[in-house]
Amino acid sequence: MAGTSVVEKRVLARTREWRNVDRETFDNEIRPLDRPAVLKGLAADWPVVRAATQSRQALYDYIRQRDTGHPTETYIGPPNIKGTFFYHDDMSGLNFDRRLLPFHETISAIIALSNRSDAPALFAPGALGTILPEFVRENTLDILAKNAELRLWGGNAVTTPTHYDTVDNVACVAAGRRRFTFFPPDQLRNLYIGPLDLTPGGMPTSMVRVAEPDLVRYPNYAKALAAGESAELELGDAVFIPNHWWHNVESLEPVNLLVNFWWLDSSRGPASPFAALAHGLLSISALPESRREIWQQMFDHYVFQTGGDPVPYLPQDRRGMLGPMSAKLENYMRTQIVRSMTRALPKDVRAQIQQWMMSAAPSVDKDYPS
Repeated sequence: MAGTSVVEKRVLARTREWRNVDRETFDNEIRPLDRPAVLKGLAADWPVVRAATQSRQALYDYIRQRDTGHPTETYIGPPNIKGTFFYHDDMSGLNFDRRLLPFHETISAIIALSNRSDAPALFAPGALGTILPEFVRENTLDILAKNAELRLWGGNAVTTPTHYDTVDNVACVAAGRRRFTFFPPDQLRNLYIGPLDLTPGGMPTSMVRVAEPDLVRYPNYAKALAAGESAELELGDAVFIPNHWWHNVESLEPVNLLVNFWWLDSSRGPASPFAALAHGLLSISALPESRREIWQQMFDHYVFQTGGDPVPYLPQDRRGMLGPMSAKLENYMRTQIVRSMTRALPKDVRAQIQQWMMSAAPSVDKDYPS
């Protein structure tokens, strides 16, 4: 039985708001706090925001004129899910279907159904560089000094359940309004995360519905609420979300657009930390406890470097994987991962994969062990 909505009874802390944010303020004052921040009016002058202010038809026309027609994935859920893309009650799968449609067709359907109380839930995340390149050039953020991946999320009154992203994010409301509920990364244990390999949106997701939390089934969620905060964004507002901050996103209007700018500060390239977690679950979690403890010490020493520099006694150019990254070194490290993951495959298949890797990247230094 679902409990009474604690979110409605408990007044969550409000996410701090900032106005007139420029690049210097963002880099020197906001990002160092490592907390969500509402950036009022950051995208208010965007052409798409001006179109959304005029009318829904003007918004559709703006998108249609810039859409290349490249199909993008659209989530479609029945009216009874009430806009929340989630799991079936018996956890047998997800409560929505996926279909490939041009982005403007999804927006057209959202607008056409906007006055119906029995409308299906519609949600379309799309890669802007592919489907709306002119949109990307016209709607930009001056506060970002680096290249960022842009994605546009269009939907009706839908909810994206509580999840985290492994990248930093500035999300801009280009149409409609949004409510964000945030939880710090240290609330992992109190958010009751579902399966890591079956998720509504691709990232680990909380099993607790923010609007109707069941505190009988998920009692520690009350602790997460005590640490949580919330923000409501109007048209043209934006929010900065540091990576690994959990966030639940509710669209509050029948027609909504959100533009994300994603990036990750890493001096070691685009390798996925989540993939490393999956590899760790495959290779370490089933070991005897005594051996897991040894690997925990190894990770603390080499990866998390809890004791500081793990090899201060080695020259910088002789540190191998612990030193400056190079194309050859990165290829060597990837080769080790591929060898581990393909060990159970037939020998000829393993050889083909390794040969492909060697031809697709710079050759491994001869000093590295084979």
